[in-house]
Order: sequence, then C-alpha cells, then structure tokens
Amino acid sequence: MRLSKKTEYALRALIYAARFPAGTTFQIRDLAEKNGIPKKFLELILLELKNAGLLESRRGVGGGYLLARRPETIRATEIVEVFEGPVTTAEPERGARRAGRGETSPAVARLVAEASGAMGAVFSRWTLSELVREEDEAAERRRRNVMYFI
Repeated sequence: MRLSKKTEYALRALIYAARFPAGTTFQIRDLAEKNGIPKKFLELILLELKNAGLLESRRGVGGGYLLARRPETIRATEIVEVFEGPVTTAEPERGARRAGRGETSPAVARLVAEASGAMGAVFSRWTLSELVREEDEAAERRRRNVMYFI
C-alpha cells in the first residue's frame, strides 16, 4: 500500500506538532521549512486536519496550530482516513469482479477483506505518540551508525 503525499505530509505535520508541549502552538512557516513541505500545500492539509478535529488553531500573537488532543489518543487510522477514506472496506474491490458479468469472486473478495482488515488493524494499533517515539529511535540509530574514515 502507498499513502498519498497529502497523507504522508499530514503524518509528518502531526508528528511535528506532537513534539510541542500541550497547549503550545507552532507556525506553518516553521513546519514547512523544517520538513520540506510546500507551504501552500501544507495550509490545505492543516485545514483538513483542523476540520477533522485533530488540530486547533489560534489567532493573534502567539497564535498558530496545535494538537486538539493528546498524541497518545490519536490513532494513525484517524489521520489516514481524513485523506484516504476508510482504511477497511466491507465491499469487494473492483478487481474482485469477474470480467463481463459483474459477479464477485468469493476467493478474491475474501483475500481483499482479509488484507483490508489486517491493514486496518495495523493503522489502529499505532498512535501519534508511538510514531514520534519511532522517529526519535530511528534518528538515534542513524546517529549511532555514522562511520568516520581517516
């Protein structure tokens, strides 16, 4: 499975937001610069995340965006579904239809249902705080694995 750029950027934006103390705002400009995300595209993404109830915005001095909830309460499923639609599907995919008759192959339908369920389980298992921890651990591994040659 591949996630759209929009979803990938949304995940990166929320990981960035989760690093701030509760109630602390961040600026779109800083997020865009530090993560290499086009600012205009990011504005649209953050608006969608706000409309989905994952972010809040504040106006005025000290304004910006902040997480609407604690990172440990936000599941990856919620984030992905904002941009990709439902992670699990009860109906068979178009590829499961037999050519010309519109009938569903039971074997393919079951395969798609099981794969969809497994994918949904993985996304449901991960929280935003776990994504932050994984990012931190990956950065630490990269830092430790640097080799110096003389």
